[in-house]
Amino acid sequence: MDKQSHDSVLAQGIAAAKAGDKSAARRLLTRAVRLDPDSEAAWIWLSSVLDTTQGRAFCLQKVLALNPQNLAAVKGLAALNSTSPAPALVAQPSPVAPAARRERAPTKPRMAGLLRRRRFWQAIVACLAIVALGLVGVLAYAAFNGARADSEDLLAAIAPSATPWPRGTLRPTFTATPTQTPVPTSTPTPTPTWTSTPTPTLTEPPTPTYTPVPSQTPRPTSQARARTTSPTATSRPAPAPRTASQPRSLDPRLPDLGIRIEPAFVGEGKPYWRLVKAGWTNERESGGKHSVYVEVLDANGNLAVGKPVVVQWADGSVILPVENKPPPDWGVNFPMYSTLGSYSVSVGGAPSDRVVGLGLGTPESPHFTIHTCFYLTFRLTYR
Repeated sequence: MDKQSHDSVLAQGIAAAKAGDKSAARRLLTRAVRLDPDSEAAWIWLSSVLDTTQGRAFCLQKVLALNPQNLAAVKGLAALNSTSPAPALVAQPSPVAPAARRERAPTKPRMAGLLRRRRFWQAIVACLAIVALGLVGVLAYAAFNGARADSEDLLAAIAPSATPWPRGTLRPTFTATPTQTPVPTSTPTPTPTWTSTPTPTLTEPPTPTYTPVPSQTPRPTSQARARTTSPTATSRPAPAPRTASQPRSLDPRLPDLGIRIEPAFVGEGKPYWRLVKAGWTNERESGGKHSVYVEVLDANGNLAVGKPVVVQWADGSVILPVENKPPPDWGVNFPMYSTLGSYSVSVGGAPSDRVVGLGLGTPESPHFTIHTCFYLTFRLTYR
């Protein structure tokens, strides 16, 4: 289980590094080296997202300690060593002339007199108290602001903490929103399928007032039929009714998990990414997997390769492009490590529905990282 967790965290950290999110990459790769301190790949990728020379050199030295033949670490360490630091300036004490030493000698009795005075010691104590208050203020400022250097993050990676990544167990507080029962009410969105387009076709036939011709009453009926066909031909170019008629297929267990859908707000006739299908599998059905699988389709139902899928959590996010994978694989596979209420998923490039409250766990045990999976399908639709 630790090996599988390490590989998943490492993959997620590499994806964040490739996406340019150094902050998320440092956090994930730091967790990866905690889980497996002997992982060469984790140390190599961690060195690439650090900003300090000392931190990069430390990571590369760890790689060489594990594998002295690692060419990437050898070349990287050589490049860091080629930039030699500026020489430090050491202050040399100036020689004291013998005459000056003789002149200072008479001050010893004067110092002895000061040491006997009570006010002298009171002044010393007051100065020490002021210095102590200043130090306390500095320490309090550092504690509240939590300023940490990259080198401290590297040292934290080496010293494993007793409770690694505890935040995942605190986020389930989002499940306190059981009002997600309105999610099924969002399915009435197919009601626009009654589209008022047929009504103009009904109003067209009565408009021709050719009925006053007494002898040719059958002819207007044929002309009315010909005219009814013309408006249907003009209504064909509007794709909005066909794409908007896509119904939603939602797993009935989603409300019990605290999952809710935030619909996209767009104007009439505008395109947006509509969630058309959402499923969930429990621990037995998932078979040890713990991912969010996402598929993105265009207006014709074809796979939209390259479209960005945005996954967000409390302190970070990642953008994953849709890959062209044959079934049963999915275009995006995002591994989860936190409990229910931790993640949200949407599609970029246009307004999109947003699925909120994803994570590990079951309705009976929402605060435990039980391996489960979510399956989401988005399709480009016109309002």
